[in-house]
Amino acid sequence: MTSRISVGLLSLCFAAMASPASARTWTDKTLKYKVDADLIAFNDKSVVLQRADHELGMVPIDALSPADQEYLKSKAAADESQNIVGKQQTWKLANGMQLVGRVVGYARKQITLQRQRGKIYVNDRVIENLPQIYQMVVPKIVAHVEHLQRDDRSAVEDWLVANKGQPQTITFDGVMMELDNGDEYCVPSFLFSPEDQQMLKPGWDAWIAASGEQQYDRQSEQSFMLQSLMAARQRDAQIQHQIAQVQLNQAVLAGVTSVWEVTLYPQGAGRPIWVTEAGVNSGEAAAAARQQYPGYAVGPIRKVAGY
Repeated sequence: MTSRISVGLLSLCFAAMASPASARTWTDKTLKYKVDADLIAFNDKSVVLQRADHELGMVPIDALSPADQEYLKSKAAADESQNIVGKQQTWKLANGMQLVGRVVGYARKQITLQRQRGKIYVNDRVIENLPQIYQMVVPKIVAHVEHLQRDDRSAVEDWLVANKGQPQTITFDGVMMELDNGDEYCVPSFLFSPEDQQMLKPGWDAWIAASGEQQYDRQSEQSFMLQSLMAARQRDAQIQHQIAQVQLNQAVLAGVTSVWEVTLYPQGAGRPIWVTEAGVNSGEAAAAARQQYPGYAVGPIRKVAGY
């Protein structure tokens, strides 16, 4: 029976993997472990890196070497990240259309509609005076929430007339989208294609859970992860998973024949995690990971150290 070894992202001996051509070598604060990875994004607490195998990991900045921490304060790092995160993204909508914009966070919004003197008001503004994107989106929100047969302006008017023109408040979930002119709008989640909804949902579930617990920092983290993931996904079509928040416990790798990185997926929504296990083969590593995390399914396994 092998003992379980927990190591950090930067101690996973990534030298065994091919490095991206533009990758930077990152080192942990013990100066023992290195990883070649592209910088995707960073904030005041964490940095998101992409390895050569297209996987993404979020690492606490204080786990990095002083030199790497200093690099993240530089203009070069800011420019490198902005070249990825700052780019516009193309999104597929459920109706086959495309929407160009940069996703910057999650949101839960309310709109209040009423009909007065033959005009439709949305949050006290005449619908024709709203930005074009909202003139298009509002009828679809109403039709979706109220189960209307049509999703056009006339359907909204008929619905308001049926409610005697009285104010009607609707709540919807969505993502904040920054358009090319810098304006931000909340785009309902249901408007996106099934593929994009699937990509957005795990982060939304975590964001709304943090909202219920009034944990602003956790919500900010989820928005940061969303921006990073979507920017990286736009850059690299092979990215399929959420960002893994990797264990960062340090341990001495002594007397171990092999160390394996095991990807674990939670049941239902949620982010995967990466753990490392010692074993003579991948089967032993997978069994150890299952024992440690019984509610997770085992994904890809890689040998990261040993013979």
